Amino acid sequence: MVAGDWEDKLEIREVLERYMRYNDDGALDRVVALFDEEAVLQVMGRVMRGHEQIRGFLGAGGVFVDGKPRWTDPGQLLLQPRSAHLSSNPVIDVDGDTATAETDFAVLQRDEDGRARVALVGRYRDRLRKSDAGHWRFVQRTGVSLGRPGEAGTDSEWQRALARTGETVEN
Repeated sequence: MVAGDWEDKLEIREVLERYMRYNDDGALDRVVALFDEEAVLQVMGRVMRGHEQIRGFLGAGGVFVDGKPRWTDPGQLLLQPRSAHLSSNPVIDVDGDTATAETDFAVLQRDEDGRARVALVGRYRDRLRKSDAGHWRFVQRTGVSLGRPGEAGTDSEWQRALARTGETVEN
C-alpha cells in the first residue's frame, strides 16, 4: 500500500465520521454536502437520488434544521445532542478515485427516563468518489440494520420495505 492510499483512507474516514456527527447535530446542509450531486441514499426502505431528494427526505421530519445552535457555536458548549451515532470497524478499500467502505453503526437516544438506549444497530455500505476538487463524497450510501433472529444473512427487511413502496434498490 502506498502512502497516498493511507491519506485517502483517512480522508474517507473523516467523511464517514462527519456524516454521523452532522446527523446528531441535525445539520442538513452539512450532511447533504457529503454526497455527490447525483448520489443515491438508501435507508429505511427508501431510495433517494440526488441532493434534492436526499435533502427532502432528511428535512421532512423536522429534525434536520440548519441555523439552529450547535455545540461548537460560542456559548453552546453544554448543548445536548439529539442522539449519538457511533461508528466503528470501518473497512475501506481505495481504487484510484473510487472507494468502497463498510462501517458498523449504533444509534443511541435518551428515553423518557433520561437513560441512553440503543435505537438502531446496523452497517453502512458505501461507494465513494474523489471529486475533481480532491474531496471524497458519497456516491451511494446504503444502510442495512442488524438481522432479526432467523433473518441474518438475508435481505428480508429491505424486501418487506420495498414491497410497500414499489421502489428498487441499487446493489
